Amino acid sequence: MRDRAERYADNKARRHGTMTTLDKRENAFEAEFAHQEELKFRARERAVRNLAIWAAGRLGKAGDALDAYARDVVDADITSPAIDATIKRVAEVLAPHGIGEKEIRRMMDRLMSAADLELRSPGQPSS
Repeated sequence: MRDRAERYADNKARRHGTMTTLDKRENAFEAEFAHQEELKFRARERAVRNLAIWAAGRLGKAGDALDAYARDVVDADITSPAIDATIKRVAEVLAPHGIGEKEIRRMMDRLMSAADLELRSPGQPSS
């Protein structure tokens, strides 16, 4: 148990804006966590956009129609962030074209891996 003088010194340091080593470590861990969560979010949105572009190509869309479809899918994914909902939404549109949910999930897995790799190693060409 810490004695009263140590607690007083720690409290005084905090009041006067000096950070203890533990405070610095805590802030570093929080910053790293926030950074990792941001990377996950960006990778997922990139993968969802690429999935939508892939799906639009299968639907025969090009140009502005392709961009609009991709934007709609990404917006819907942000609104309802369950990946299953996004995959089912795309599967409903692609089912008449003979593309099933299994194939869409495989494509999404590939796109997620590629997006994650691209964001974690910028400057490296993606395959």
